[in-house]
Amino acid sequence: MSLEILCPSLLAPIPERTGLKFQAPAIERLLARADRLAGSDRDPIEVLLRTAGVDWPAGDAAPSAPVALLGEGVEVESEAIWMHADPIHLRPDRDRLLVYAGPGVAPEPDEAEALVAAFNRHFVEDGVRLIAPSPQRWYLRLPQPPGLRTRPLHQIQGGSMAEHLPRGPESRDWMRLLNETQMLFHAEPVNRQREATGRPLISGIWIWGAGSRPALSGQGPDALIGDHPALSGLARLAARPHRSLKAWQNDPLPTAGRQLVFWDRHWRAWLAHDLEAWTRATSELDAVIERLWNPLRAGRLDAIRLDPCDGAAFRITSRQTRRFWRRRATLPVA
Repeated sequence: MSLEILCPSLLAPIPERTGLKFQAPAIERLLARADRLAGSDRDPIEVLLRTAGVDWPAGDAAPSAPVALLGEGVEVESEAIWMHADPIHLRPDRDRLLVYAGPGVAPEPDEAEALVAAFNRHFVEDGVRLIAPSPQRWYLRLPQPPGLRTRPLHQIQGGSMAEHLPRGPESRDWMRLLNETQMLFHAEPVNRQREATGRPLISGIWIWGAGSRPALSGQGPDALIGDHPALSGLARLAARPHRSLKAWQNDPLPTAGRQLVFWDRHWRAWLAHDLEAWTRATSELDAVIERLWNPLRAGRLDAIRLDPCDGAAFRITSRQTRRFWRRRATLPVA
């Protein structure tokens, strides 16, 4: 029995000027006594998909959209092409437009329904169809692969739109669609109402993660744990058991096989610049690691592998828990 915990942004340095104080003795003990291994230094969603056994051609984007859409409870046909098309807010900043997204921008369900309906009416002859299974996570079905190189929305939040626009042989056609979407949404009554109440406008969509339903290598985990739709989609794709993070916190010891945990609470807090949520995520994970320590020492758990997705991973076994001479590592502060 083993646990692999993907925990992006766990070791992201918190600026000292914030004055943030937190304690994580169980995590620090694990980091100090574990073996340090070569880990992943890529996008967390790419790491998740690779770890779960998803393969895709080198140079192509990770097919995260069809996997996440499965996790939203939508049936995804094997040949269908989907991409993320998440709602965004564009904010002028001198001579550039900054991209914002997430819970603070996301429309209400009725607002999302109105904007999606307007989009589908406008682009009906282009053969694309937009759906919104979640108010802040939208998906676009395409008639064929888009011929684009795109950046995931979570990589560019708060950054300049112009620096991250889609590139590729079909980029001109896609820029037309994105520009028309901005004008279309700007004129929608939904945005006039949001503007009147001081809420950020839904300025358009951000497209990324295109692909079709992927195959699995057969070397994936025996169970998957997490709340992200991509994790839920992987469980459906592999027909493996799936639990939420809350359920795992209450009962973290695996019963059999290899279990993959996508602990994305630090990552979501980091993207939102929410230090309170980041501190809470640290305390919650520390409590889980503390609960697992004695079973690990006793050999009832073979190993824990902790991967913060920043270039190094940490693996600890029963034998290594006895490295008492290694002092506790400290989580980084910038």
